[in-house]
Amino acid sequence: MAPAAAQAGSQAGLPAAVTAIRAGRLVDVVRGEVRRDQLIVVRGDRIESIQPGSTRPPSNARLVDLSRYTVLPGLIDCHAHMIGDLTDADALLPLQRSGAQEAFSGVRNARSTLLAGFTTVRDVGTYRALVDAALRDAIEDGTVIGPRMAVAGAYVTVTSGGGELIGAAQDVSIPAEYRFGVANSVDQVRERVRAILNGGADFIKLMATGAVLTQGTKPGASEYTEEQIRAAVEQAAEYGTYVTAHAHGAEGIKRAVRAGVRSIEHGSLIDDEGIALMKQKGA
Repeated sequence: MAPAAAQAGSQAGLPAAVTAIRAGRLVDVVRGEVRRDQLIVVRGDRIESIQPGSTRPPSNARLVDLSRYTVLPGLIDCHAHMIGDLTDADALLPLQRSGAQEAFSGVRNARSTLLAGFTTVRDVGTYRALVDAALRDAIEDGTVIGPRMAVAGAYVTVTSGGGELIGAAQDVSIPAEYRFGVANSVDQVRERVRAILNGGADFIKLMATGAVLTQGTKPGASEYTEEQIRAAVEQAAEYGTYVTAHAHGAEGIKRAVRAGVRSIEHGSLIDDEGIALMKQKGA
């Protein structure tokens, strides 16, 4: 269940609320089967039991009749962007929106995501640094409803790279909060990784290659050396977390995997050598 879905009875001293759900069909992902006519008992934010539908529900339970429907565990989205409007192709749209507007876009997207059945998401970056962390915290404390979130906080990217806002005139300065993760050397990468994690991120998103939607970058071109990516991986490991790499190009993918990233986002131009390397490294 999502954090904000179980606020009732969560305060100290109050008994946990009990909900009994009659499921016409239940997808059991452990057994790999669909079970018919089941009774699911939820106490607080935990599933307490799953029993045959003929079982009498607890006397104090709130009953939810889904006997005409299929019930399945909450879905997990491993690549989400909760902040902003991703349907607009204008690369500089974030500059036309206030921090409050960006935050409220996250509130809207979080609600829609939860109601679509996703109870956990991995949010892999936002242009405006750490708005995703604020949204995660608001969900956890019950201020807004949404899925559990693990967040990247910002993009670690080279100057004018895949994680930058590109397209403004040369004499226009991009605010610092949009360039929070910019790093161009091993030492800068380490420093930015520390800053992002100290700011509340759960893991690091590094832009290893150019991006499809970033003007002037080439998706197939590498933007960090293997040494620089390894610096991010090592620094994140000191905080007990990991790096995921945005990477389209085959060489960028291989550099990232050799450097120790946990996963590759996109991988559009991966080659057979890259696939074999990912299998070997368990990425």
